[in-house]
Amino acid sequence: MNYKEFLPGKNLGHIIDSYWFLDNSSIYGESQVLPDCSMDIIFNFGNCFHSKSNSKSIVNNNDIIITGMMTSFKSHSMEKDSRLFGVRFKPLGLNRFLNFGFHNIKNDIIDLNSVISDSCHQKFRNIFLLAEYKDIIGFFEKIFIEHLNSRSNDIDLDVSSALQNIYNSENPSVNELHKIIGISQRYLEIKFKKEIGINMKEFINIERFIKTKKEILSSDKSLTEIAVNNGYYDSSHMIKDFIRYTGSSPKNWK
Repeated sequence: MNYKEFLPGKNLGHIIDSYWFLDNSSIYGESQVLPDCSMDIIFNFGNCFHSKSNSKSIVNNNDIIITGMMTSFKSHSMEKDSRLFGVRFKPLGLNRFLNFGFHNIKNDIIDLNSVISDSCHQKFRNIFLLAEYKDIIGFFEKIFIEHLNSRSNDIDLDVSSALQNIYNSENPSVNELHKIIGISQRYLEIKFKKEIGINMKEFINIERFIKTKKEILSSDKSLTEIAVNNGYYDSSHMIKDFIRYTGSSPKNWK
């Protein structure tokens, strides 16, 4: 398999994390996808691939799908000559494009045409006429910006504030976030889950896992030291999270 990532243009950097391409020219291939606190729009340029999701298990050629926020790892199988183009959105990024309860697609995928107009979907489908990386990305950005300019693009400021506090805190607390923002915890939980796709506690846990995984891959420190550095009570709690999110022990990532 061949995997490539590209950064978005400056005018979309606050919405889109990255663009990615996955090509499989072998007879059969499998890929594992880990929770990363993001949602994607994926365009299938090649043969079908199989996904273990509730709503759509087979993604055919020229399908366009949305992947919901993930809380556990998933394995996907790809046939020979499969080719995927993905747009990975930052939290609240996809909300500028779509307006619905993202918690309804947690750990799931849906067809894009189920949540946008036929005319907009047809515009996006013209992307399948292209082949080069830069042409595909350029076309997507053009259509995406046109769509953004046609709607209000308002985001929930309370949820946005909660996200910033999570990112800026070493050990964010669900119990403290609502006090900082100035609304009830229950109301913030409802808004956060609808806009982000998962509850705040799960989001904070996955963010901590992501930071921990990066440190394990780049550091010679012991697992116990890394666990404490990232706010785990001890290494056993970190191992439990790793098995949940990757299917394996953090020892296998050293």
